[in-house]
Amino acid sequence: MTTNRYEELINIIDQNLYTNIPTTDDFQKKIYESMKYSLSTGGKRVRPILALVSYSIFNDDSKNFSEIIPFAVALEYIHTYSLIHDDLPAMDNDDIRRGKPTNHKVYNEAIAILAGDGLLNLAAEVVAKELEGITDPIKLKRAIKSFRYIFSSSGIQGMVGGQTIDIDLSVDEMSLEEVETMYKLKTGALIKAPLAVGAIMGGATPEELISIEGYAEQLGLQYQIKDDILDYEDDLNSDVATLSKLVSKEELESLLMKTYNKAINYLEEIDRNTDELKNIARDLLNRSK
Repeated sequence: MTTNRYEELINIIDQNLYTNIPTTDDFQKKIYESMKYSLSTGGKRVRPILALVSYSIFNDDSKNFSEIIPFAVALEYIHTYSLIHDDLPAMDNDDIRRGKPTNHKVYNEAIAILAGDGLLNLAAEVVAKELEGITDPIKLKRAIKSFRYIFSSSGIQGMVGGQTIDIDLSVDEMSLEEVETMYKLKTGALIKAPLAVGAIMGGATPEELISIEGYAEQLGLQYQIKDDILDYEDDLNSDVATLSKLVSKEELESLLMKTYNKAINYLEEIDRNTDELKNIARDLLNRSK
């Protein structure tokens, strides 16, 4: 993806990201500030960008994102809430994220928990509001399917379930299957959701959706495997559950190429211009941080 295209999509997302959070100076001011703080700490907006790119492949009017924006924004709210909660002392106990103090260090644990809860609920509210305004029965069916897709992907069968596996995993006893399942759910589910929702809202056929989902699953694995390669030496000396504990760096690099090739093969099944998604997979393959 070119820098200009990335900046174009970022601007579209950021123009819509904060409008749903009140700015009034009322009794809830602190929770509003806490929610906005974590939204504004330098995220790459990967998930909403994936939704917009996927939508543009299947929608005839590829410059008009009005139908997908509420879903893209909701995905960023959900991702941000998950980071706020992950950083809490009861979870990963992190004080710094993206070079800045984590939410509970700026405010406090109680406000951080509520800010995460607030963002999750706001995600549902934003999408529900969009559903109310849809009169076309075909578009309404797509939107309802997308609504369900997002929240099942972020729940116990997706991100939350993956986080649970991560917490319960014993580094000394974990299997390759357990770690890969954790990756697919904890990270992969919210990589798959935006790509699938973009395709659904854009009008993809059932066959095209299957191909996009296949690509998305491989992309999510690719992202995690690349992380393991970049952090290989550090992970070996930590108590974090990663593939680095189970296979060599060379095996990880081989696995990375396999997931990349599988991702590209899924895109080849789609008779549309999927160059942007191919470039995203290539960028992930070659990233250095």
